[in-house]
Amino acid sequence: MKVLVTGASGLLGTKLTEYALQSGHAVTSAYSQHRPSYGVPICLDATNEAKVQEAILSIKPDVVFNTASLTDVDLCEEQPELAMRVNGQAVGIIARACNKTGSFLIHLSTDYVFDGERGHYREDDKIGPINVYGRSKLFGETELAHNAIHYLLARTSVLYGWDRAYRPNFATWLVAKLRAGQPVGVVTDQIASPTLNTNLAKMLLEAAERRLTGIIHMAGAAPISRYEFALKLSRICDFNDGLLTPITHSATGWKARRPKDSSLDVGKAAQLLDKKPGAIDEALKEFASEVTLK
Repeated sequence: MKVLVTGASGLLGTKLTEYALQSGHAVTSAYSQHRPSYGVPICLDATNEAKVQEAILSIKPDVVFNTASLTDVDLCEEQPELAMRVNGQAVGIIARACNKTGSFLIHLSTDYVFDGERGHYREDDKIGPINVYGRSKLFGETELAHNAIHYLLARTSVLYGWDRAYRPNFATWLVAKLRAGQPVGVVTDQIASPTLNTNLAKMLLEAAERRLTGIIHMAGAAPISRYEFALKLSRICDFNDGLLTPITHSATGWKARRPKDSSLDVGKAAQLLDKKPGAIDEALKEFASEVTLK
């Protein structure tokens, strides 16, 4: 299978390209700034329709994974036009190019398309983003539905893991702070479904190989607050959890609003996939096994 991964140097893209190669697939790794570690690299601006069509018509991939995204929630709030271009318009551009080659498109979206008032969201629940990031990702979902022919929309939540040295994620940021013995304030009033990048990559590859379509929530198996997540990570990694201080989101200084409970119901993924959504303790143990190596 010929695979093209956009955002191939990102937190998910790195694992996707690595595992796709291990599975025997031919992998082209598209990036914008940071050269990817795996696959045949190509520098590609996903917002440039002519360049995207040229690349996809040349490669003729069987599957395209669109993992490229502007995920800095506060930056999206500050630069909404950029967010809409990268997270929204680019999806339509990629979809139209995939149609020309018959490529199957898997697009990654987010739990932030929901308002967070209820939590445990199913695939067909009402959409209602409360910040620019969520609205830009919803725009991407709309562009996908309007332009793509053969596709899967996969929503995930609070991705974490290793192999993106140029930008920390919540879990690696915590490790750095706790390892240095620094106190950390962590919010208690934001709940999500934290997702290990290795677990998500394996679910996505299975979905690609089986050509699963529609919408599937692919995230961690259980909802948890950021503070509870931090406590579990600290204890599994044998750090001093006394360094963790519970705070509310109002004390963070965040520019953008965050959903209170954007956790995802992953029952559909658990039913369909052999690679199941990961339980939080097992996922954190896998994450912690790499801590001493970083």
